Amino acid sequence: MGTIVPMVTPIGDDRAVDTEALERFTESLADAGVHGFFPASSIGEFPSLTDEENRRAIETVTRAAGDDATVLAGCCDTSVSDTVAKIDVAAAAGADAAVVVTPYYLGTRQAGLERFFRAVADEASLPVLMYNIPSLTSHSIDIETSRSLANHERIIGLKDTSGSLTYHSRLIEETPEEFTVFQGATELATASLDVGTDGLIAGPANVFPEAMALLYEEHRAGRLAEARRLFREIVMPVVTATSDVPTAAALKFLLSLDGRDVGGTLPPLPELTAPERDRLAACYERVDARARVVGR
Repeated sequence: MGTIVPMVTPIGDDRAVDTEALERFTESLADAGVHGFFPASSIGEFPSLTDEENRRAIETVTRAAGDDATVLAGCCDTSVSDTVAKIDVAAAAGADAAVVVTPYYLGTRQAGLERFFRAVADEASLPVLMYNIPSLTSHSIDIETSRSLANHERIIGLKDTSGSLTYHSRLIEETPEEFTVFQGATELATASLDVGTDGLIAGPANVFPEAMALLYEEHRAGRLAEARRLFREIVMPVVTATSDVPTAAALKFLLSLDGRDVGGTLPPLPELTAPERDRLAACYERVDARARVVGR
């Protein structure tokens, strides 16, 4: 599947989605050679957007990405009915699949998670990619639950942002071959490719799309030394610099240094402090010089 970009959402001064900036940003990513687009993602601040804003974001990206592009649309909510409604909107926009996050806030157990995903998939107008991110939802989809849900004809895979390579490897080994597994923890990119992941949903691809796409392509072609060099020299410095600040805020700041103004973040995300901006600027200067060697 390749490298998919969990896209930041450009925000204007009125706190609304800047669709013109989003269209330009999508086109720039397409020109850089990424393999797919993920609007209305966590990095896209989906919980802070209205349903109408999420709709506009998905429609804008799908239109700007082009007919041949893969678009995985974020359709994340805590109720079955609202999730299904968002999937219908994404389907009407022309998205290829719906990314559905593990429901959050209410306490539950594995039987409840399976009940939720089955109910959504039963009514879904798009194939469903489950989204496991326990650090933000307090729930993890167990291997056994994933294995059971993989048998549903409308559940096509899982985005794993657990941060556990053991979990990721088991997920690949214990689900059917046609069940698509994406790595969402970019610090595990090359290690996950080593164990057979289908693709990367990588935040740093917002800023360095050519390098992130090339990393996947080099690894797939068997040029492992080059893939690991890209990981070491470009990916990890960005991951390290953004690890203790809100990811959306950090990536938007890095994009501003790259000359691409996508606005600020929405509350409740904070503004970056001066020391945080200084550290990110130093990272950008160092990594950008390296990234230009691979086509920036």
